[in-house]
Amino acid sequence: MIRIRKGRERFPFSKGILAKSIARTGLGLDEVYEIVQDIQEELQRQGHDEVRTSDIKDMVCDALLDRGHRAEERHYRVTRQIQYLEKPVVVLIGGGTGVGKSTIAAELSHRLGITRFIGSDGIREIMRYMVPHDFMPLLHESSFVAGRRLQNPFVQENIVYAFTQQVNMVSEGVLAFIRRGIKEGLHTMLNGIHLVPGYVDLDDERDQMFCFHYILHLSDVEQHIQHIYSRSEGSRRDPDRYVDRMNNIRDIQQFITDMARQHDVPVIENRDFDRTLATIMDDVITTLEEHQ
Repeated sequence: MIRIRKGRERFPFSKGILAKSIARTGLGLDEVYEIVQDIQEELQRQGHDEVRTSDIKDMVCDALLDRGHRAEERHYRVTRQIQYLEKPVVVLIGGGTGVGKSTIAAELSHRLGITRFIGSDGIREIMRYMVPHDFMPLLHESSFVAGRRLQNPFVQENIVYAFTQQVNMVSEGVLAFIRRGIKEGLHTMLNGIHLVPGYVDLDDERDQMFCFHYILHLSDVEQHIQHIYSRSEGSRRDPDRYVDRMNNIRDIQQFITDMARQHDVPVIENRDFDRTLATIMDDVITTLEEHQ
């Protein structure tokens, strides 16, 4: 039996664990298992009973390069070292309703090996249980209909203003979640409409983490509507509820992207899942590579 040595620990070589780590690069599973099989056969051929984890990493990198997968090799090499960084990684994926934030954030978490993951709607839901409806009614409304809470005979619905008030509230919960992660040295992934540049103030924490903030955007209205219908599949969400308020959703989306540009936060057109994912991954990997 081949054993892997990591510091003082010893554990059996596992093809499944190795395959999982390589699969995070986005490589097809068939090729992943070919690489794993080749590595196992090479270890057996060399007659090793015990190898270091660093040796396995080098073998994977060589195999990826031999197959022409330079981007995947870089991804594998850098993300394998994330756990040894001196500061935690915090990634924020913002944008309007239905632009694909959750899907992108989930895949990013998988690729980067980040297990601490939450959406701003989840934070808002916790806050709802803590704060009575009568005390903060805006907190208990969906972002794109919160404006109706401010209507009266003298004031018309102001969807963006109401949204900013809700963002101010939820941002406190977001900051608390991030600060807790920093304190414990935990890598963190957040996504949600409330992650608006200029409202989530992380200036005091910048030196304590590697922070990445991106805003997703969809310029085409029809594609935006299609995203909303697609995300409703397999859930209890009523897509028509969102489509009927599309003007409100688009107004909020425009406000978020305007704020992103004012604060130099990248705005990514999410027309293509793979392209968006590759853009963000390349940016994260490039930055982290400089600190390894």
